[in-house]
Amino acid sequence: MRKEKKMDNLFLYLLKVSVATMLFYLSYILFLNKDTFYRRNRFFLAGILLLSFTLPVMRLSAVFGSRQATGLAKPVYNIFVSGASIESAVANRMLSTDLNSILLWIYISISALLLLRLLTSVVRTFMIIRKGRLIERSFPMVVISDLDHPPFSFFPYVVIPVKTHESGDYSEVIAHEKAHVKQGHTFDLIFTELLIAVLWFNPFIWLIKRAMVLNHEYLADNSLVKSSFNMKNYQYKLLNITQGLTIVTSAHNFSSLIKNRIIMLNKKPTSNYAALKSIIILPVAAILFMMFSFRPGSGQISNGYQGNLFSKSSESEILTFLAMNTGYPEQAKNNSDTGSVFVVIKMAKGGIVKDCKAFTDVKEVNAPLLNEIVIVGYKPAAAMKYAADVKTAGTEHAALKSEALRVANKLSEVKVPEWNDKDMEFAIPVKFELK
Repeated sequence: MRKEKKMDNLFLYLLKVSVATMLFYLSYILFLNKDTFYRRNRFFLAGILLLSFTLPVMRLSAVFGSRQATGLAKPVYNIFVSGASIESAVANRMLSTDLNSILLWIYISISALLLLRLLTSVVRTFMIIRKGRLIERSFPMVVISDLDHPPFSFFPYVVIPVKTHESGDYSEVIAHEKAHVKQGHTFDLIFTELLIAVLWFNPFIWLIKRAMVLNHEYLADNSLVKSSFNMKNYQYKLLNITQGLTIVTSAHNFSSLIKNRIIMLNKKPTSNYAALKSIIILPVAAILFMMFSFRPGSGQISNGYQGNLFSKSSESEILTFLAMNTGYPEQAKNNSDTGSVFVVIKMAKGGIVKDCKAFTDVKEVNAPLLNEIVIVGYKPAAAMKYAADVKTAGTEHAALKSEALRVANKLSEVKVPEWNDKDMEFAIPVKFELK
């Protein structure tokens, strides 16, 4: 059960990250994409990736203090099924678990393939560099390659194909790729590729990578705009440079995204007032933070108590024991009796059950509540009762109380460290459902 819950939590976390990347990316496209503040856009794109992965795990308690109503009882996923149809229920549960496992293995397999693809690309890039001739040893280092590919940069290296080098007209190419190296753009690329391996199913993570690569090109082109290079000749160079076979997926290729780059080269600088649009990230982050922090309170049971009596593992031991040993009474099934019973247990030092009482109203419970367990039974085919009988049975829950008390009195069999050194009193909600 714990494994299944962990898988559910993982899928929920990835869904939240996907929602965050979608909203942040749309904000970028609507407000910042066409601005010439390329450095700001670079930090914005990297920042929204970090925020997308961190916001879903943040909680308001981390900001406003540690007060948290831990006396709330939340349904656990340990559901014990009692009745003639137990085999069918177990089969359905196994099917659900198997489906989750299959989805998890598919997710892990594709992530592993993408990581292998990244590793292969990095190794292949270093092989190209190693086979080339180093003509400049100072940073950034320039390598001449005999292979057919566009000029590219990768960490401290600028790699130029021999055809471009032999033409003698490659100063703009060198300057452009050196700008990539000096600004450390390869780190952004590798970082984004690693996140893609985690969030590969989300189309927006791929779009963010494309936006980041494009902005890197704008940054490198802009460094040439500020120099003495002839921009008209540089644009012709972009159009005439060989496209080749792009085999370096983890590096910046000089000939990538030509049309967009030429448009931005001829774009007038954005007004300084447009920099105020950067604050769009604040309301978007705030909305996501509020969405991910608050949890609905419906369906929860509280009696005003706060604080944790048991560790998670100890509480799990107690609840698992109760769930696995509690059956749905035949009399209650015949009477269509359903509802919640609150069992208050007093434990003496050493884990000895002193007293057990059962209530049908949580307001009568004056002890801290643990998480709720659910007992599911199946109605007998021949069960026929009048509405008045059902109402009376549902109100009193005599058979349900008796069964819950029977199992609660056996809790001495459970060994947890918390009740070894002191007397304790706590309550456990037990919900009985009929299918």
